[in-house]
Amino acid sequence: MDEKIILKSLKSGSREALAMLWQEQSGHVLNLAFKMLKDRDQAEDILMDVFVQVPTAIQKFRGESALSTWLYRLTVNACLMKLRKEKRHGELEEEHLDSIVEESIGSKEAKVDVDAELLTMGLNALPAETRGMLWLKDAEDLDIKDLAEIYRLPGGTVKARLSRARHFVRDFLTRKQKNA
Repeated sequence: MDEKIILKSLKSGSREALAMLWQEQSGHVLNLAFKMLKDRDQAEDILMDVFVQVPTAIQKFRGESALSTWLYRLTVNACLMKLRKEKRHGELEEEHLDSIVEESIGSKEAKVDVDAELLTMGLNALPAETRGMLWLKDAEDLDIKDLAEIYRLPGGTVKARLSRARHFVRDFLTRKQKNA
C-alpha cells in the first residue's frame, strides 16, 4: 500500500494501517534495537514500545521523510534512553557483518581474513549510537540524508562519524590480527 495512504490512515486511527506498518517495519525496528542493545528481550520490549507510541506520535509526523526513517528515529531514541538508564554494553550478532567489514576494510577479499568474533569485539568497542549508525548505513543501506534525519545531525557530521567508526574498526582489526 502507498505510504501516503498508510500515513493518512494512521493519523485517522486506523488499526489496519498500524497492522500494515507492523507487518512491513517490525522486523527492521527489532533488528535495529537488537543491534544497539545486544539483548533480544530488550529489543522486543523496544519494538513494542515503539509501536505503542505510533498512534500518538504519528500526529506530530509531518511526512517530510519516509515513514521508515521516522520509525528508525523513534527506535534510536528509545534505545538510547534505555542505554542511558542502564549504561550497558554487549555484543553484536554476526549477521550482516560482511557488509560492515567490506565498508570498514575496503575490499571484498578482506572479509575472508576477518574473524567474525574479532570484528564483533571491534564493533562492540564503538558507542551504541555509532554502532547503530554504522549498522543502518552498511547493513541496512540507508543513505546519509536519512541517517542525518534519524540522528538529527548534519550530513557532514554523519559522514565524519561513519568514517571515524570505520577507521577505528580497521585499526582495531589490524592491531588484533598482528597480535594473534
